[in-house]
Amino acid sequence: MGVPIETAQLRPEIAFAHSSIIDYEKAWQIQRNLHSEIAQGSRPNTLMLLEHPSVFTAGRRTLENERPNDGTPVIDVDRGGKITWHGPGQLIGYPIVRLAKRHDVVGFVREIESALIKVCQEFGLDAVQYCER
Repeated sequence: MGVPIETAQLRPEIAFAHSSIIDYEKAWQIQRNLHSEIAQGSRPNTLMLLEHPSVFTAGRRTLENERPNDGTPVIDVDRGGKITWHGPGQLIGYPIVRLAKRHDVVGFVREIESALIKVCQEFGLDAVQYCER
C-alpha cells in the first residue's frame, strides 16, 4: 500500500537537512542540486526542513488577480497549483525522493498530506483535505 520509494536497500534511507530561515530562491537551488545527486544515486532521499522570509510562490495555475500587491515578493515556480505563502514561523518540508513510479508525484503528495492530517487529528486539531479540483 502506498506510493513506493525507490531504494536498493531493504529499509529506505532518508537524510534530513535542517536550516532556519533561508531565502526561497537559495533553497530552490539547493533542492535542484539535491535532486541531481539523488537522481544519480550519489545521495539518499532527503527531507529539507526550513523556513522562508515572507514570500509567495506562484504555480502554473495562478491567475494574475491572485497575486498580492502589498510588496511581498512573488516567485514563479515550476510546479502545478496556485499561489502559496511561505514565511517565518511556518515549518516547510521539501521531500526530495526517487519514486519507484516516476509519475506518481500526486499520489506521493496525497499520502504525505493524509499522514499529516492524521497527526493533527491525534492532537485534537481539526484538519481536512482541501481539493479545489
